[in-house]
Amino acid sequence: WINPFPGLRSFRQDEDYLFFGREEQTMELLQRLSSNRLLAVVGTSGSGKSSLVRCGLLSELQGGNMLDAGTLWEVAQMHPGGHPMRLLADALLEADMYDRDQHEAKERLMATLNRSRLGLVEAVRQADLPEGTNFLLVVDQFEELFRFHSAGKMQREAASEFVSTLLEACAQSEVPIYVVLTMRSDFIGDCSKFEGLAEAINAGEYLIPRLTWDQYKGVIEGPIRVGQAQIAPRLLQRLLNDVRQGHDQLPCLQHALMRTWEIWSGSDRSQPLDMEHYERAGKTSHALSLHADEIFDGLASDRQRKICESLFKALTVRESAQR
Repeated sequence: WINPFPGLRSFRQDEDYLFFGREEQTMELLQRLSSNRLLAVVGTSGSGKSSLVRCGLLSELQGGNMLDAGTLWEVAQMHPGGHPMRLLADALLEADMYDRDQHEAKERLMATLNRSRLGLVEAVRQADLPEGTNFLLVVDQFEELFRFHSAGKMQREAASEFVSTLLEACAQSEVPIYVVLTMRSDFIGDCSKFEGLAEAINAGEYLIPRLTWDQYKGVIEGPIRVGQAQIAPRLLQRLLNDVRQGHDQLPCLQHALMRTWEIWSGSDRSQPLDMEHYERAGKTSHALSLHADEIFDGLASDRQRKICESLFKALTVRESAQR
């Protein structure tokens, strides 16, 4: 009776058997990538960009469903952060493309990456991958680059160098390199800060559409079937009604379903998930705040609660009114 809903976090790649309702979008991504080696998956916060790439696109690629490219793929995943080239090197090492135990492996890789704009091409070539292997770099939360770009001269230079490296790798044809970016749609205008990036994004952009009624049904019913449970028709209808009232409800839906499942699993499992479980979880509107209050109230001391309060204030990002 493992909970088949991930809650607020993204789906992991090994959870593709729980990933429902996004089949059509996955096929569209596959088609875009087959004609553009740089693909930007763009959407609002909470639209499921990371999950769509990890559980949708990567699973299809490694299953051989981009026919022209074959079935052999080496995949590295990263966030750009404030030191994108260093994090790129970490991603290549984490993908086991190099022997991490080798003396000065990271330093040598960094030297290769920084040698020229074709540094990533050379790094992939030196990895000595099996013949016919494609390399895919997933840069999640690409908008981090724009925030650090404004932090000073060194960060601007590092960000520009990273973007140039990606663009050059996708422009050449000797080594089969593909790049998939995920990016919040409210940062799309920032792409013009980098030479050639806006043009590349325009050529390979995929704007995530809102899920349809039937797709939301798949999101709800599919994992429940995998978990060998059932959902009462009235709860399914209520969930669909609730989630369609907001444009960014997918994370709230996943969290509410995770909590509803937890409550249901502690009761009579021969019965379907029903309204009583959903209402006790707090519904899509309050499940997250109720869960947060539960955790906060369960902390052992006032000191822990104070630390928690400070932590969440530090995590809060104030967006400008223009965004």
